[in-house]
Order: sequence, then C-alpha cells, then structure tokens
Amino acid sequence: MAITISKKIPKTSTLGAYSDLEGGGAGFTGTAITITLAGATNVTSNTTKRLIKIQISESASTQLANASDVGNNKVKDLRRIDDTIKVRGWIEDDSTKTAWDKAWQLRAMASSGGPLSSLILENITFSTSTAEAFLEEVQFIGYPQRTVGKALDENAGAGVARIEVDLTFYIGDER
Repeated sequence: MAITISKKIPKTSTLGAYSDLEGGGAGFTGTAITITLAGATNVTSNTTKRLIKIQISESASTQLANASDVGNNKVKDLRRIDDTIKVRGWIEDDSTKTAWDKAWQLRAMASSGGPLSSLILENITFSTSTAEAFLEEVQFIGYPQRTVGKALDENAGAGVARIEVDLTFYIGDER
C-alpha cells in the first residue's frame, strides 16, 4: 500500500534530531518534505458521528397502553463527525536520509501547526483542494538490530527498513 506524507517543517530540529537535507538556514523549508512509508502493515479508518439522543420517559400506564420493545427515543443529527485514520507501517533508509531522520521529520510534521500539504493513501488524496489531513499522533519504534554494526542514525543503505511507525491522522479543514 502506497502512503505518502508531505508537509513543510522547520529546516533544522531544535533537538538536533534531523536536518533538512534539501536546504539550510533558519525557518521552514521552501517545499514540503515528503516521506513515503516503505510498507503499511495496516490501515484503520474510524468515522464517528455524535448524535444528540433524547430519551422520552413513559409512565407505567403509557407503557401498558403502548406496549413496545423499542424505547421512545428521539435523535437530532447535526452531522458532528470525527474522521480518523490510523496507519502502521515502515520507513526505510534511502540514498540521502536515514529512517531515523525521517521518523523525527514525521514528529516535526505533527508538532508544527497546521494541516499536511498532502496525504496520499493509495488512490485517495487529502489536501487543500479536497479534505485536509492533520497528523495528530506519531509513534515510532526503532529496530537497530536489523542492521548489525550500524546505529539508527547511520545510513544502512537504501531499502533497509528499521523504523516502524504508528500514525494517526484527523480529517478536517483548517479554520
């Protein structure tokens, strides 16, 4: 499954966790950083609509006169919808960046304000021209043992996936 995430992030990390290899200096990158997951192990979409539920109480005599196994409930639907998408996958080293750098860049995408420039899940694109996606939560797990003799911040060569990520996206338009 192809998943690509793009957003402008600060050119360098205050934590020293990554550097933007496409540019330098202070401020944000001129173009969005793009990170592609090497493989998605699962994608979970959750749509929740919060309804206003009104339960009408009935007296004992009304219950007997109008016997039913369905409650006297009224619902007001104001379309208060929460859309979240959770993705679990892998990021890998490439010729210029380590998976470790990319993991910290994903963290920067979540911690710097605003929506993603784009989120592409297979054939669905979230952007300013459709519905926007916000990177709400980033969790990453490093597996240094996958390349013996290489630290996570050392490039192990293109195609080596050593960082597993759990990402949560919230769908909505920026105010």
